[in-house]
Amino acid sequence: MPLTTQTVPPRGRLVRGAFAAGALVVDLWVWGGDTRTATGGSASVALIVAIACLGYASLAIWRSPIPGYVALWTLSLVGLAVPSIVSFAGFLVGLFLMARLMHLRPALFALAGSVVPIIVNTTAAMRLHPESDSLFLFTNAGLWMLTMLTTWVIGRVLAQNDQRLKTERRWAGEALSEAISVERLRISRDIHDIVAHSLTGIILQSAGARVGLARKTVTNTDIDLALESIQHAGEQSMRELHRLLGMLRETDQSAATSYGLEALGQLTDEARLSGVDVVVRTNGQPVELDPSIARTVYRVVQEGLSNAMKHGGTGTRIEVTSDWLSDSVTVTVHNTFGVGVTATTPSGGFGIVGLRERVSVSGGRLEAGSTADGYLLQATLPTTDHTFLEDR
Repeated sequence: MPLTTQTVPPRGRLVRGAFAAGALVVDLWVWGGDTRTATGGSASVALIVAIACLGYASLAIWRSPIPGYVALWTLSLVGLAVPSIVSFAGFLVGLFLMARLMHLRPALFALAGSVVPIIVNTTAAMRLHPESDSLFLFTNAGLWMLTMLTTWVIGRVLAQNDQRLKTERRWAGEALSEAISVERLRISRDIHDIVAHSLTGIILQSAGARVGLARKTVTNTDIDLALESIQHAGEQSMRELHRLLGMLRETDQSAATSYGLEALGQLTDEARLSGVDVVVRTNGQPVELDPSIARTVYRVVQEGLSNAMKHGGTGTRIEVTSDWLSDSVTVTVHNTFGVGVTATTPSGGFGIVGLRERVSVSGGRLEAGSTADGYLLQATLPTTDHTFLEDR
């Protein structure tokens, strides 16, 4: 699943326009108005400025960064005809936007294309200043290469951070949907309890009144008390039902979304797009699981990936392993500590606590804690109905 072109909001386009204008001013200042051509003639200042304005404007006008990058890349070739013209500031903006907003393959092509402006600039400098030291010229070209590479890397890091935030938001939304589903189940149980309790009381009161009337052992006062009790029970039940039904109406339709084993690939792909190295291993023969067990497996993997992405540090490596036996499956998410992260005992969070309860309800067991080189989250769940592993 590639990191696709991002939609640029109006504010983002204004920022792009400001950077493009600033780059144009810088490059025009560096140019200085020298109109000498490579053939010994002179170019029109107005024409040069007009072409430059069109090229730099494309950085802000188009939603996609590709037209702006291509325009600035093409503009850099003008240096072959007018050696004094440079468009490095504008090209850096275009390269940054390609790395920041596009997926990896176009961003790599943009980085490879940045070699051309450097070659053009070096060639133009040799023509304008033939007396210059070759070592100085090539050192200057090397510095520009380093600048472009740094700009590209910054763009990619920001793109991966954006993708990571989007992934975490989506996973948080899924967890919220799951919580809503659990709340719905609780409400349905409450409704059952309320209705069962109220109807039982009403049935008993009615039956008692009928028996009393048949045997002529009750008075009008007894009948009135029985009817009053029935009315009170009915009114109380109606109020409770209205309250619970109101809560049900407020739940989001997305709570019905089900996530199972078929969605695990999407989880790991999203983690990889966030810049994390994820390895998936499957041992044994997978079998079809009960939907509730499959959702629990999904939540275990999601929680493990989320914790590793948040706390594993730069360069963390995650292994997701599933070991299938005849009556159980063990899902393990292990991540190594990245740069700047030390092996400390985790304090534990509501995510692990809730996950432990969920695994226990499913008849499984959960282990979570630090290892010698990282952190491990492991859940063992039954693959058959009515199997409780903790009883073994």
